[in-house]
Amino acid sequence: MADTPARGLGRVALLGTGLIGGSFAAALKRHGLCLDVVGYSTGDAARARDLGLVDEIAASPEAAVAGCDTVVLAAPVSANCDLLERIASSLRAGMLVTDLSSVKMPVVRVARERLGQHVARFVPSHPIAGSERSGPEAADASLFEDRAVVLSPLPENDADAVALLAAIWERIGARVMQLPADEHDRLYAQVSHWPHAIAFGLAAAVGRDDVPAALVGPGLADLTRTAASSPELWADILLSNVGPALAAAARFRQEMKAIESAMRRGDRDALVALLEAGARWRRGFQ
Repeated sequence: MADTPARGLGRVALLGTGLIGGSFAAALKRHGLCLDVVGYSTGDAARARDLGLVDEIAASPEAAVAGCDTVVLAAPVSANCDLLERIASSLRAGMLVTDLSSVKMPVVRVARERLGQHVARFVPSHPIAGSERSGPEAADASLFEDRAVVLSPLPENDADAVALLAAIWERIGARVMQLPADEHDRLYAQVSHWPHAIAFGLAAAVGRDDVPAALVGPGLADLTRTAASSPELWADILLSNVGPALAAAARFRQEMKAIESAMRRGDRDALVALLEAGARWRRGFQ
């Protein structure tokens, strides 16, 4: 594990004070990895201050960034892109900037277009953690413990910026991995983005048939747990990663067509083989 400076991330501007941003701030505070946190949000920054997640709130992203050492973009993907454009002219030399977005390439494109020399210290990151709950009330300082965090360093990045951010994540208990931004988006379309769409779709299909909740067992409850998440957030994620998500959808559709075909034919052996392919993969990480 790399060493972290005594002041950690110093004074932190947190742009987005919901579940993920609030949890990151809480973890930094628990482990003594920041001096203080300035929060900005269009909706819940005051509540985050009341909960002790941030020390003060700013009236604008530009005001939040002023005088800070680190900027953390913790809003939905499209909002993070807008925020990055707004703060570009407010950044100063040496500031570390990261985002916590579930999709990397849109934010990376804005960083390269708008940040100029500051792109050297913009290190994309994605904590693989969350909850169907949202808002600062859902923040949890332990949320990232023993969870993967994917860093997507850019070729332009300063090595010390990448090392510092990796060390901070490790200090709060996360397991740090690295993936190029485009590869991250391709893989997470398969393992997160499209599966969430499936959960929403399945829940809607069952709900339209007015199935009594008392009849729902743990299997369906587990499959649709993430359908209780924010539809606005997940629409933003899916629309920010359309190409890879639609490619994942096509692969899923192919598997489902094969299963339906085996059922229509009454071909038990083919059906078992198709189901076993999924079972083998799932058993591999139990």
